[in-house]
Amino acid sequence: MRKIVVSVVAVLLIGSYSCFVNAQGDISNIFKAGLVDLNKVAEGYLKPAGSSFSAGLGTNWYNTAAVHKAWGFDLTIGAGVVQAPLEDQSFSLTGLTNLRPTVAGTTSAPTFMGSGKGVELNLNQPQYLSNGQANPLYPGVIAKFSTPDAVFKYVPTASIQFTIGIPFINDVSVRYSPKVSVKGFEASMWGIGIKHNFKQWIPVIKDLPFDAAVVLAYSKFDVKYAFPAASQITPDKLVSDGVTYDDGSTSLSYYATQGMKVSATAQTANLVFSKKLAFITPYVGFGITKTNFDLSMDGNYPILGDPQTITVGGVIVPKLNGNGKPIMQIDHKTNPINFNSPETMTNATLGLRLKLAIFTLHAQYAFQKYPVASAGFGISIR
Repeated sequence: MRKIVVSVVAVLLIGSYSCFVNAQGDISNIFKAGLVDLNKVAEGYLKPAGSSFSAGLGTNWYNTAAVHKAWGFDLTIGAGVVQAPLEDQSFSLTGLTNLRPTVAGTTSAPTFMGSGKGVELNLNQPQYLSNGQANPLYPGVIAKFSTPDAVFKYVPTASIQFTIGIPFINDVSVRYSPKVSVKGFEASMWGIGIKHNFKQWIPVIKDLPFDAAVVLAYSKFDVKYAFPAASQITPDKLVSDGVTYDDGSTSLSYYATQGMKVSATAQTANLVFSKKLAFITPYVGFGITKTNFDLSMDGNYPILGDPQTITVGGVIVPKLNGNGKPIMQIDHKTNPINFNSPETMTNATLGLRLKLAIFTLHAQYAFQKYPVASAGFGISIR
């Protein structure tokens, strides 16, 4: 049984998160942005996907307000999709320092959760070099590249949950996956929730023919992903159109530590009401969900630096290669991208549960900033 559960969870977890690296082939373009604009482009593109995924963790914790009798239990597998709001389907290109859109007047680019192709940007020569001297190549263009394309309008989520009835507390739910490794991913998840029948403590109300409960839950999802050799970001991926680079004596093994680390959490508190009608139970929930998404790209990375220059007759001039193009210096940065994305959302959930013997099916929709449509199948013994 344990092997079956671990296998199912591995497929669900890795399948849920693998969409985040579908754009990996384009992510090297972000590092062409240079150190000044690097985090703005990376955060603008990736943050909506992280917030959406975290929102999915905070849903599907309940499918009825009824609680189990002592030691009754259920096992439920759930899956869903999260959609980012319209404002998170693109990010602003204003405020960039050395990047300018090739097409004048372009002010935004698609995020991971948007639609369409990325926007071509020019990485302009800085007006001044890092030592404060005037850049003789200004206002030339170092390179042209596009922001990553939009990948997917919907982020999938999944869970496997065991719930048991305990005296006084009522229901305790647990989500857990031991650390699993699939195709370079290392993932784990855990969560805990409680559901308490508060209606039983209210005179008169406790005798009315519906169920009411409060649901509190917390979940955490962690992923590490080591970039395979073919996907490692190396200096040769940062230049094009005849521009070359000088990375000194740095070997490619220096970049072998690259990878991505993600931690997503969700806390939720809800009031849930339901009414059993034969084998069908409609339910509604109202609550608040607080999420957080942390992303870091760990390891050693190359970033385009200043163009090389030489002094001729007391005048600084660019050092050109055999193609008549500049030779770019390569800066090095460890753990260059780090950001987190907290969100607090109110929500309203509508759902329907079907129970036949010990088997249950449910479907629900959570109306919130990052709406979630989800469904599940379970075995329930109350």
